[in-house]
Amino acid sequence: METDLYFKLILTFGLVLIAARMGGEVAERYLKQPAVVGELLAGIVISPFAIGGLINDPVILTFATINGQLAQTGAQINGFTPMEIVSQIAVIALLFVAGLETDVRAFIRHGFTGAMVAIGGVILPFSLGYLVAMYFFPGIGTVGWLFIGAVLTATSIGITVRILMDMGRLSSREGTIILVGAVVDDIIGLVILSVVVGVAETGEFSVVAAIRTGLIGFGVWLGLLLIGLYGHKYISRYLLEPFKKSGTMPVLALIVAILIAYVVTLVGLHPVVGAYVGGLMLASTLEREEILNKTRPIMLFLSPFFFAYLGMQVDLVPIWAVIGPALALIVVATLGKIIGCFFPAKWAGKASNLGALIVGLGMVPRGEVGLIIAGVGLTHGVINRDIFGVAVAVSIITVLITPTMLKPFFKRQSAESEKAETKPSSLQDQS
Repeated sequence: METDLYFKLILTFGLVLIAARMGGEVAERYLKQPAVVGELLAGIVISPFAIGGLINDPVILTFATINGQLAQTGAQINGFTPMEIVSQIAVIALLFVAGLETDVRAFIRHGFTGAMVAIGGVILPFSLGYLVAMYFFPGIGTVGWLFIGAVLTATSIGITVRILMDMGRLSSREGTIILVGAVVDDIIGLVILSVVVGVAETGEFSVVAAIRTGLIGFGVWLGLLLIGLYGHKYISRYLLEPFKKSGTMPVLALIVAILIAYVVTLVGLHPVVGAYVGGLMLASTLEREEILNKTRPIMLFLSPFFFAYLGMQVDLVPIWAVIGPALALIVVATLGKIIGCFFPAKWAGKASNLGALIVGLGMVPRGEVGLIIAGVGLTHGVINRDIFGVAVAVSIITVLITPTMLKPFFKRQSAESEKAETKPSSLQDQS
């Protein structure tokens, strides 16, 4: 029976990857959309709530959730899903490569703008989410409204990175601001989550605990970034150089990112933040290009699994029961980010109207962090399964609509840049 379980998990991994690859191909070739859209939709199609449910197997194309005890210690395990491990490794590989591809000095240069964008993109969605929840779900009380507001705050850095990669805009000025904003956004989301959980458990709001959580999370993240920026020569000499002869240096770099992804969880940050800063740490080294060339294929192999697996979380049936509140929250989640990020990008970052709008649109996708917050609310009993379904709907729909919204504005920006470049040359020809 155990052997069958292992083999079926391997089969599920293969089937999800095949479906994701096919969905991505269809999206790019026929729908003219980024591959991530097709991968998400493929996940919805093969989920346990659709085709996966027709197979009628407890493991194949399901979450294969395990409840029980650890044999060694007797510790209780509830809701453990093996496929979730693969999903997390996939998104760690994605964020590591994104960090490597980032211009570290540009990242720091746009740090203030990104931080202001993150703050604006948290305050407005949180406030609007709280008010909409109060209107549609009066029975869940203040703590429930706080959880729903918190779900709308966190931009998914993993999904945002993939969208920017697919569009070839990861290293653009707007792309860098979005990345900084998404990282800071994640730290703010951590603070909000800790505050809301504290209120749910004790009924009290602790300012000291919120500040402590934020400072520790930001301090660890900034410390790791500065180590990479100012200590990259030592990283090359003592960490990477010894493994060059064996050809395993790029693999070691990815292992370092995985370890950093774990380290940041010790201060409450999501592993993707650690993976991204792990890439940033190595982005200033001389070995950057070699690491990129060898680890990008690993990322391209694994990352579609993450997005398809995210799509597999969607059960459309219960969402229809609360379609009104779901649509209202999707609207405020989208507009809240666009408006909340637009003005900081324009005023703090001196961006054009088009550039600021691109930043706002790029901050719209929610994903793993929002689902984590919703999951905590569900386990604490402050929101029910239907409201959790609404949170899932917000995450998925905002991911699906973002590439479609971004694409025409990036095209317009490219056209304006080309026009600006051709003007001087035409004036010279006339003279």
